[in-house]
Amino acid sequence: MRTLRVRIALLFAIVAALLAMGPLVLWSSGRADSIRTDFEVGLIEDMEELQRTWISDNRYDYEFPAWIVNSNDGWAEPLGQLGLEPPLVTWARDVGEFPEFRSYSQDNEGYEGYVNPLSNGQSFVVVHWVGDRDADLSALTRRTWLSGLGIVAVSLGLGWLVAGLALGPTRRLLDDQQGFLADAAHEMRTPLAVITASSSQALNRERSSEEYVRSLSEIRSAAERASTGVNELLDLVRFDSGQAIPRLAPLRLDLLAEEVAASIRPEESTVSAEPSAPVVVNADMALVRQALDNIVRNAVRRADNVELTSRVDGRMGVVEVADDGPGFDPDLLPRLFDRYQRGDRRGEVGIGLAIVKAIVEANGGDVKAANREPAPGAVVTVSIPLVGG
Repeated sequence: MRTLRVRIALLFAIVAALLAMGPLVLWSSGRADSIRTDFEVGLIEDMEELQRTWISDNRYDYEFPAWIVNSNDGWAEPLGQLGLEPPLVTWARDVGEFPEFRSYSQDNEGYEGYVNPLSNGQSFVVVHWVGDRDADLSALTRRTWLSGLGIVAVSLGLGWLVAGLALGPTRRLLDDQQGFLADAAHEMRTPLAVITASSSQALNRERSSEEYVRSLSEIRSAAERASTGVNELLDLVRFDSGQAIPRLAPLRLDLLAEEVAASIRPEESTVSAEPSAPVVVNADMALVRQALDNIVRNAVRRADNVELTSRVDGRMGVVEVADDGPGFDPDLLPRLFDRYQRGDRRGEVGIGLAIVKAIVEANGGDVKAANREPAPGAVVTVSIPLVGG
């Protein structure tokens, strides 16, 4: 699971980083173009000032490096700041009919010039130092890289969180399954151990008929317990796979409750069903009977008296199974019908009530559990839609 989480986090980070990098690269590229454009606009503005004022005033005191160049005679006359020695005549000779930008280096410093051809081989030239522009571009590059690294780091963090959230249900399911397998192995081991011990004892030496009957009874009881566990597992698989499709038909829920109460005769508990007015629901008799049977058998493991009560509640037929046992752990009540969840340590592997929920919901109903107050005990309420309800 940890390896899978790492892979999901990396995949999420890569996808998120690629999606976020696109706008970042576009912004950075646009910003770099803007810096270069602003620099070139500055050269053009100086050229416009030079042309406008020199032609009218013949000025020689410009605050920026400027020249008038004659490529035919090979001379250049400075009009502004001195100290720079660009290849002015070469630029003037190479320029075409339209203004052009040119670059050169002097004393390990970069410069860019703007050449504007006039007539008779003459041109105006202005030059700017590119240090500030290049510094802005370098700073932009650093910000872009730092932003990119930040995006990658944030994407990894979000990917780790998203992977954790995505794998949370799977992790919980695996934890539940591991707990279930441990409980199932324990539950199956006990009846198998009884079968092995009883059969070995019976075969160890010749015994009386009564002893053989007692051993066979123990074997049968253990086998029934193992069979019940296997059947519950198969039932849960059927519901999970959608194979258990209820066959809905009118059903006397009150009579079914009485039948279930009469069919369960535990040695140390009493199960009864209170007679009631007819409660006719639309449900699958076999499945609802199985659900009520699971609830009652779960109750008799904990209580001395279990009572079933049927009634009509609005558009629902209701059966309540109440007992006088210790009740459910309040902390477990919200998860009582989750699979592999025990009501207490007297329960089986924890799928009986999960099957009850699956059956009742498949019949369009609802099931709830609560503790009786103020008297001790628990009550499980099954609600199923009435015929025509």
